Amino acid sequence: MLYQLCAIITAISAAVSLGFAIAAYRQSKASYAADGLNARYALARSGALAIATLGLLIFRSPEYLAAIAVAMTCVQLFDAMIGQHVSKFKTYGPLIAGLANATILALYLMQ
Repeated sequence: MLYQLCAIITAISAAVSLGFAIAAYRQSKASYAADGLNARYALARSGALAIATLGLLIFRSPEYLAAIAVAMTCVQLFDAMIGQHVSKFKTYGPLIAGLANATILALYLMQ
């Protein structure tokens, strides 16, 4: 049960990250200016992480779960650090998601 819960939280986290990257890409009007290039890089990385999380829902591998969950926890915690310069929502949302992901992963690995 904890494996599925951690996999789902990780997948949701990756999907949210991908959603923000898509929004940034659209907002940049897909230009090749600095904003557009940064949005493309963010979209590429978020897309790769989102695809990687799909494997968690298909294959059951504690090692794979740990690797992807740790990566997404780091993404969320870094997003929270960036978000503190934007809004409380963009600070606390990723912070709570990252801590929840880390907590569920720790509980799963300790069982």
